Amino acid sequence: MEIREIPWTPLGGVYDQEDIDVVMKLLKAQEERGAGFFRLPEEPTFERAFAEHEGAKFAAAVNSCGTGLDLAMKVLGVGPGDEVITTPLTFVATPHCVVGTGAKVVFADIDPQTYNLDPANAEEKITPRTKAIIPVHMNGMPADVDAFAEIAARTGVKIVYDAAHAVGVKFSGRKVGPAGDMSVYSFQSNKNMSTLGEGGMVTTDSAEYHARLQRVKSFGFQYGKVDDVLEWGSNYRLNKLQSAVGMTQLQKVDETNRSRHTRARYVSERLADVPEVIAPADDETHFCSYHLYMLRFNDEILNATREEFFSLLKGRYKVAVTFHYPPLWNFSFYRNMGYGPEDAPIAAKVLRQLFNVPVFPRMAMEDFEYIVWALKQSVMDLKKGA
Repeated sequence: MEIREIPWTPLGGVYDQEDIDVVMKLLKAQEERGAGFFRLPEEPTFERAFAEHEGAKFAAAVNSCGTGLDLAMKVLGVGPGDEVITTPLTFVATPHCVVGTGAKVVFADIDPQTYNLDPANAEEKITPRTKAIIPVHMNGMPADVDAFAEIAARTGVKIVYDAAHAVGVKFSGRKVGPAGDMSVYSFQSNKNMSTLGEGGMVTTDSAEYHARLQRVKSFGFQYGKVDDVLEWGSNYRLNKLQSAVGMTQLQKVDETNRSRHTRARYVSERLADVPEVIAPADDETHFCSYHLYMLRFNDEILNATREEFFSLLKGRYKVAVTFHYPPLWNFSFYRNMGYGPEDAPIAAKVLRQLFNVPVFPRMAMEDFEYIVWALKQSVMDLKKGA
């Protein structure tokens, strides 16, 4: 097969003319008397539509997923003396929301097949100080929401899902939006849908949590016939341009997800006879959005390192392979707090092996034929010592 370049695109979603049109409409409307970029009416419209799409009763739009996680911890009253259990395989926003409250992060191990937090190991790490667990729907592969619901029922521990990768994801046919106490989504620029670079949403079935989220994200205000400030808050709002684009993005995210899913499954099926490259475990019981398509380089059966494999893929075969995410204990901030691979040995092994190849909705199927060929060729080259 002829060598060609497969790039990594910086945008995860799909922007079309309808996104441009809605932005231009709102910009032109700013000439009207009393116009502005404050929330009404686009934001609540987007919130209601997103809640319905994700199967939840309520949704609160915020300016990022990280902000949403911070607010979820505040709403739950997490603070000094508390512990929150989460996974070491995630972006730093997940543990940061705990550290920011003065509480302690406790890392539990992962399931090596799904890369998600292992419910059994998480439960083993519960102590009388445990206030919450934050599972992550890693790559858009749904965490075991039933198992975590059972843990919450037995222990009273709160469950907040980091759903940054999980718009449109299903667990056993059910949307994950109402799972746990809250779920926090991301609309950052490389996610499957994006609101002009940044943005997020917190879904919940709790009217109490939703009311507090809406207040705290807007300086503690309760809006009504007489506006009042009921508690501390700050400005964590999404603006109306982002909310309007959120509506257009929401209308096509299911198709975007299906496109990613189809392409990822195509690659996985064609790697079934390549034990040196381990594809994600996806038996179609659930629906994975494949925000990232994570593979594992099986260095236990091939006498080479992931970095040597990368060098061939990127250098010789021009496939833009990447790695998400480095172990959290590799960062000075967490290493200096005493965290290390001994906290989660399965995760440590998996993190040594993980890598990603592009799976974007507008890539041609021929691109994936080439990616499969390049992966197989790289394995053969390593075996030959070439």
